Amino acid sequence: MSHPAALDRALPFDVLCAVFVHAQWPSLALVSRAFHAVSRSLAVRARFCLAEFGRRRVLDGGVGLPARRPRMATPATVLVLLGLGADPRAGDQWVLRHACAQGWVPVVAKVVAMRATATTTTALPASPAAGPDAEPLDRWRGGAQAEVLAPRPHESAPLVDVHAGDDEALRIAASLGRAAVVRVLAAAGADVNAADGDPLALAAGGAHADALAALLALGADARAGRSRALRAAVLAGDAAAECVRALLAAGADARAMDDSCLLAACYHGDGALPEPDRDLGLDLGRDRDQEPGPAPTRAQLLALAFGGVAPTAGPGPGPGPGPGPGPGPGPQPAGVLRYRGGRPATSHLRVARLLLEHGADPGARGGRPLAYAAAKGWTRTAAALLAFGADPRAAAAPLAEAAEHGHVRVVRLLLRAGAAVDAGAGAALLGAARGGHVTAVRALLAAGAAVEGRAGVVALRAAARGGWPDAVAALAAAGADSRDAEFRAAALRSHRMRAALGLEPPP
Repeated sequence: MSHPAALDRALPFDVLCAVFVHAQWPSLALVSRAFHAVSRSLAVRARFCLAEFGRRRVLDGGVGLPARRPRMATPATVLVLLGLGADPRAGDQWVLRHACAQGWVPVVAKVVAMRATATTTTALPASPAAGPDAEPLDRWRGGAQAEVLAPRPHESAPLVDVHAGDDEALRIAASLGRAAVVRVLAAAGADVNAADGDPLALAAGGAHADALAALLALGADARAGRSRALRAAVLAGDAAAECVRALLAAGADARAMDDSCLLAACYHGDGALPEPDRDLGLDLGRDRDQEPGPAPTRAQLLALAFGGVAPTAGPGPGPGPGPGPGPGPGPQPAGVLRYRGGRPATSHLRVARLLLEHGADPGARGGRPLAYAAAKGWTRTAAALLAFGADPRAAAAPLAEAAEHGHVRVVRLLLRAGAAVDAGAGAALLGAARGGHVTAVRALLAAGAAVEGRAGVVALRAAARGGWPDAVAALAAAGADSRDAEFRAAALRSHRMRAALGLEPPP
């Protein structure tokens, strides 16, 4: 038998299809290995699939080759099928969308290059009368002045529409980071700013820096949709830090949507990063509480925020005195947490710094970025915001947020930075007492929180109602009025509370 590669070209089409069918029998494969090898030829399989499903359905994802014989739906098979005349428009252009998702660049390039061929008849101009030496046709045309119609094939519009579904193919490729496919589609006319900048936002949200760089190079607008791509990249965390950097360099507005990008970064904050291993003289982790020391310098705050992690590629221009020296966050702890989609969780500290360096307002919405970081206990993020000028006395009450949630390191940091301990009628002390966070209560008392007046009584009542004897004892020892009738009524219901205060039950 001839070589299999020669057989699939020499045998008729019907014979090749029969070879493919019969060669699936194991017993027949044992009779002739060459016969079986012919059946495994790519050309033979493609021709059989074309005969089985038809030219218009073979590439339909619902009823064609992908659905009935998915193991044969490979890039090489699809390319052969397209060369044999398979219709790429089947199944709402399934082959284009699937090739974009899988990153099959040759398939995408072939599909977008395919053109519909049509045949028209063109009138040939009549020639003048020919001499005796002219060709017979010329003599006849010249003598009769007849008009001859000649068929002429020509290419019309592309077979597939790259703009279908609001440039769905491009959006699929961008969302999966297929940078080479993005370039092919853009060269075929796909709109890189389709759906109000959706391709760019999808690439940014997936932290696909190569695809995002390709879109920007092809003219994608970084400010489309109020810089929605920047927000998508920020929400992806430090894994998308290069995307954030590229978008900011391309003109994205760091303050878009009322500084929602910075708010999101500060809410997620330190993430999986460990607490700073050094206090740098700030005494944030001390055992005994004492009066806060002098305000930390900007260098101390930057070192506290970014110490212990790898440096960034380099800071950009910052507000006020500038970003200054100091390391920035780099590689994140692997496998500590995972987001819902399965992607490893990261911090948002690096993207927060990039936003601050490019003009985001650390005091936006009444100081809410710092309040978010304080409420979540993000020591590094709070230090970074303070280094870039956030006000610890802002209306959003970051000290009260940190105290209410028991984040004593952030409480001490804010007190050192100048937060007013009695702001909001003692809201910080009340929050710490209500939650039973005795370390935060003691830190606030050491900083001079007022307990002699109504603020102390209200804090006592809250601690008693919550059943926190240690917090009650700390407040009473600091001078809070334990004779208040409402407090005593709440305290005397608990044996532990009576024991802590040395109170005897009423007769």
